[in-house]
Amino acid sequence: MTRVALDSNLLVYAELEPESGKGRRAAEVIARFAPNGVIPAQVLGEFLGVVQRKAPDALPEAIRQADLYRATFLTPATSGEIVAEAAELALARHLQLWDAVICVAASRSGAGVLLSEDLQDGGMVGGLRVVNPFNPDNAARLSALGDDASQ
Repeated sequence: MTRVALDSNLLVYAELEPESGKGRRAAEVIARFAPNGVIPAQVLGEFLGVVQRKAPDALPEAIRQADLYRATFLTPATSGEIVAEAAELALARHLQLWDAVICVAASRSGAGVLLSEDLQDGGMVGGLRVVNPFNPDNAARLSALGDDASQ
């Protein structure tokens, strides 16, 4: 089974733009990969930070939603070891440090795929295949991953 990790952009779209195409797609993807998916603690922090900045009135609900994600998904913490490994990955691959933290935490938790629109679609980062869930060309790949994750 391929474990799938989610990036913060999915959580943000689902929370802040639930009626948009991306918001609906994000909600579908989140539901599809629960409870066998991974949402690193860094992702939850980024999600809450974006909500606080863009829609402060929505923060209490976002906090409740983050608690639900923690209860539903594997949520690896950001340890000193993860930060050190991520720093090396960021240096080697010219990534933002916090993106590298997400990749390392997800990979160490057994994820083989990271769903994100922020990194190169189809690329490999820290042992993870990056798949943009909003790219229509990835529909079959996501469907296969979802079928695999539900077993």
